[in-house]
Amino acid sequence: MRYVEMVLRPDREGFHQAEQAIVDDPDLQRVAIHHLNQLDDGTIVFLYEARGPLDRARDLMDGHEDVLEYSVSREGSKLHAYIHFEPNELVDALFRAMQEYSIVVDTPVECLPDGGLRITGMGDQETITEALAVVPDSVDVELEAMREYHPDDRQLFSMLTDRQQEILLTAAELGYYDVPRDATYEDIAAELDLAPVTVGEHLRKIESRVLTEILPG
Repeated sequence: MRYVEMVLRPDREGFHQAEQAIVDDPDLQRVAIHHLNQLDDGTIVFLYEARGPLDRARDLMDGHEDVLEYSVSREGSKLHAYIHFEPNELVDALFRAMQEYSIVVDTPVECLPDGGLRITGMGDQETITEALAVVPDSVDVELEAMREYHPDDRQLFSMLTDRQQEILLTAAELGYYDVPRDATYEDIAAELDLAPVTVGEHLRKIESRVLTEILPG
């Protein structure tokens, strides 16, 4: 398992029209993406952290037809934005690359002032290299580091028990979190010599723990 840190910078069109509107707005600042997922229907869900006027953020989301649903709330100086949107070709291509090559993206993803994203991904070296090769030409990729992955390197992952870490990594490697899923509880259980019900219980506890940590209180 390899651990890669990289910066993705899109051309002047940005990754997506709605996000680029935030990048271009002088009153708003993206901070991080705390959760990202592609649903079965191909649409995308992001949980953003940002700073700036609450009403301005809502106005921007209202102005984009590709934003299917959103919710923006304030906690102190921070804005938390749940955004459900239709991906454009670029966003869809990036998610397909992650899924096809089984790259696990660690969160939070750091949002850079120039519109780029600093991303940490995990996978084996060959598939990481192949995934980077299919990133669309409109995105500049700057590889900052690649090294062996150690679970304790990342705080959220290290909060899990050893057994939970083992099950989560096995689930990711077998394709349980791919869209569509390439593995079941039974597949993971067979790999680890566990009962499927045990795998299911552990994965629910893992997902509950992760969501508790990333969602605003």
